Amino acid sequence: MFRGRRQDELPFMRLTMLLRNPFTHDSRVEKEARSLTAAGYRVTVVADAASGLPDAEERDGYSVLRVERPLRRVPVARFVAYRNRLLAAVLATRPQILHANDTDTLEPIGAAARRLRIPFVYDAHELWLGQPPRGRGPLYSAAFRAYYRPIESLLVPRAAAVLTVSPPIARNLARRYRLDEVHLVPNYPELQPLRRRDLRSLPGGGQIPVDAPLLLHLGTIHAERGIAQLLSALGELPNVHLVLLGRDRDTSWVAGLVGELGLAGRVHVLDRVPPEQVVDFAASATIGVVSVIPDSLNSRYSLPNKLFHYLAAGLPVVATRLPQMQDVVEANGLGVNVDTRRPSEIAAGVRSILSAPGGPTAIGARARRAAEERYNWETAATALVAAYQWATRERPASRTSGRSRR
Repeated sequence: MFRGRRQDELPFMRLTMLLRNPFTHDSRVEKEARSLTAAGYRVTVVADAASGLPDAEERDGYSVLRVERPLRRVPVARFVAYRNRLLAAVLATRPQILHANDTDTLEPIGAAARRLRIPFVYDAHELWLGQPPRGRGPLYSAAFRAYYRPIESLLVPRAAAVLTVSPPIARNLARRYRLDEVHLVPNYPELQPLRRRDLRSLPGGGQIPVDAPLLLHLGTIHAERGIAQLLSALGELPNVHLVLLGRDRDTSWVAGLVGELGLAGRVHVLDRVPPEQVVDFAASATIGVVSVIPDSLNSRYSLPNKLFHYLAAGLPVVATRLPQMQDVVEANGLGVNVDTRRPSEIAAGVRSILSAPGGPTAIGARARRAAEERYNWETAATALVAAYQWATRERPASRTSGRSRR
């Protein structure tokens, strides 16, 4: 039975992380893999296969393996067959410790840990059971919860360490699963010297005026992220332009709203850029916006990546009025928090930054300093490595035999 390892053995510990996406734009897992490699672990990331991507590759000292989905006509059979392929791929890496990224990887990781009698870490990127339906029907939502709730209930308490991205998610998991410790590893960006790149140089960005105040929304363009409210607010802000940077799916509904609201020529929807270029492109905007609508438990507990990308880019921020975001934004004088369900409040927040003493430039300078001093991956990586030290510490056998910590 696994009972922990001496710290001088850790550089030889094989760590396998499981991820349910093709691992092309998952900056959190990339940062974790690099940091754990630097800490001495031999890291392998097992991810989904996708067209045009290699089955295996080496990145920054760690390995990536991608698993092909089986061809099955029956969805349940396809799901089970793929689960078995993922489990086999994880076992083939001969891991000594495992890392489950979100609840959709917990069951195969738990099965591998049980078979190999090794510990695993659970990393909650979001509150999985608190997600909104996102266009799915009630039957799907019910099946989703019926499947994942018992998996979480069984396996989260058995994790050697539990990580998450925001204080309210940490409190929720600790309370729900009676955990002694939930390790907070915020998804702060890796801080590099700022090399400003102009959003206008991107495909579709050539129509952005050089002298107009520019609002920026980073990330996937979902309705629940407050895009409709943000567009309505833009109608109250003459001469201000908006960039939605992160198109990776159909956004025709945005074009429809732009037409209805009379915003033609002032909204610019651009494709997403590589993760390492996000901050540099963001730096050419005027204000960063976090317009998430707190209409689900997951969104109410969120601490979005984009917030910290804005700080790293030296942008003042208009963000949703939630305690964990207020602790970052208003508590440090980095912008304003507003009720993002109300377009008039978003517009008022933008005007307050544009008219503040020193304008957006002065607030943006404070934002960059805050990123340099606190909100950067170096501080988060310290917490990550500490969590792994917790997971691999010496402990009584009863704590590693599958029973929940109390």
